[in-house]
Amino acid sequence: MLSQNKLKHISKFDRPKLDAPITVRVVFSKTGNLQYFSHLDLQRTWQRVLVRASIPMWYTQGFNPHSKIVFGVPLPVGSEGLEEMVDLRIDREITPAEIKAQLNAELTAEMQVSEVYVPKTSFSEIAWGVYQMTLKTPGDPIDNANAINKILAPDAEPIIMTKRSKSGDKEVNILPMIHSVKAVACDGLIKIRATLRAGNVENLNPEYLIKAMRDRLGILPEDGAMDEVWYRILRIGFYDEAGVEVGKWFR
Repeated sequence: MLSQNKLKHISKFDRPKLDAPITVRVVFSKTGNLQYFSHLDLQRTWQRVLVRASIPMWYTQGFNPHSKIVFGVPLPVGSEGLEEMVDLRIDREITPAEIKAQLNAELTAEMQVSEVYVPKTSFSEIAWGVYQMTLKTPGDPIDNANAINKILAPDAEPIIMTKRSKSGDKEVNILPMIHSVKAVACDGLIKIRATLRAGNVENLNPEYLIKAMRDRLGILPEDGAMDEVWYRILRIGFYDEAGVEVGKWFR
């Protein structure tokens, strides 16, 4: 996972100490084979990267000191992301440009930092995640796209699925957790833009939409040839409850 770059970083202890620790937000991509990294894998990777990149992290006091790292909404395994976010607590002087350069020197092309800034928003404000989905499946793309729009419309027949949570499994209708879905046919593929519930209170994994398409429409057969049947899920951003974009452009 880690890069083989040999960029020499300034030691944390050569940097002046801040009067008080501050939080910086790092926006990064997680694509390609990294879509199969679990959230725990991601946390462990970032712990190693931050040390190798000599980022001046603030550490707790006591017998088991640890750095303060807080991720945004976890990305489901099997999905890629372009605007993933992590907040870091630092205690020494370093510019956002230095943080970006030093992190990217230790990362691969499948995970790169696009921006670093001091946030004015909290991850708790995230209410919706925006996904781009690309599907390759047998049948007429236009007919399939129209069928997808029909079964995922707000007034469609309820789609009851078993959702797992810390409190146990429960049967839920996923339609109220869908803000909008638009499927179109394009160059023999189906392109979908979906805005789904995301956050600490309620979260809808986009894989539930894939399951609904399989169960209701019979598309994306699991026994299909890999060159004839496949899909890609890419998360591209977040919105708060009022529909304001949260993340890279919203400070």
